[in-house]
Amino acid sequence: MIYVTSDIHGCVERYRSLMSKIDLKLDDTLYILGDVVDRYPGGIELLLEIMEAENIKMLLGNHEYMMLCVLRPDPEESDWDKVDNICLWHNNGGQVTHDAFNAQPRETRERILNYLLSLPLNIDVTVNDKRYKLVHGDSVTKYPNFKSKNKSGNPYLNKAEYAVWHRWNIGDSKPRGYTMIFGHTPTIYYRPDIPMKIYKNGSVIGIDCGCGYRMKDKTCPRLACLRLDDMAEFYSDIM
Repeated sequence: MIYVTSDIHGCVERYRSLMSKIDLKLDDTLYILGDVVDRYPGGIELLLEIMEAENIKMLLGNHEYMMLCVLRPDPEESDWDKVDNICLWHNNGGQVTHDAFNAQPRETRERILNYLLSLPLNIDVTVNDKRYKLVHGDSVTKYPNFKSKNKSGNPYLNKAEYAVWHRWNIGDSKPRGYTMIFGHTPTIYYRPDIPMKIYKNGSVIGIDCGCGYRMKDKTCPRLACLRLDDMAEFYSDIM
């Protein structure tokens, strides 16, 4: 069986709840579409667990991208750029991840960073003769295009930045030849379901059901998972 989830955001409790529902077997595969870290404090714990699991595959999310920008900075960046990267990461919930990362032994820190550097931006899978493109924010095949600008109106710097940060909008064109499954944008952005549900719109499926949010947001956030073999939906308990 092939499962897809996304945007765990360090919430160990919701992750454990979801895993108990899907009961992942050794011959199953779970794809995580990025954003394992930040906001809740369990991101590093989950990363280390995922790194050891042969049947769990992961994409780079924008939160891992921010983490790398701080912990493996571009040597040509100015000091101001480095400060901006730290502020951006911490302002998006990265402080708890940064602290947990720094508490790890040096060898473990290197293993984590090397793993994150190896993560793909998109993964193509075929299940029951149906093609899927798994992405965090959007497909790299759409970069660059006339909409390749970030929320500040500036062009994305590269494919990676586009793939992890760009949000698919309802007015955007739909992919041809495959179904695109994405995280990054909570599904309440597309329809007002409470609790949030997996969003399906033809050849586009959104699966971020707000796990990074807390109950005070009144959106009943939970972690969602889609089984591609039969399109069954699974959700963590609301907590």
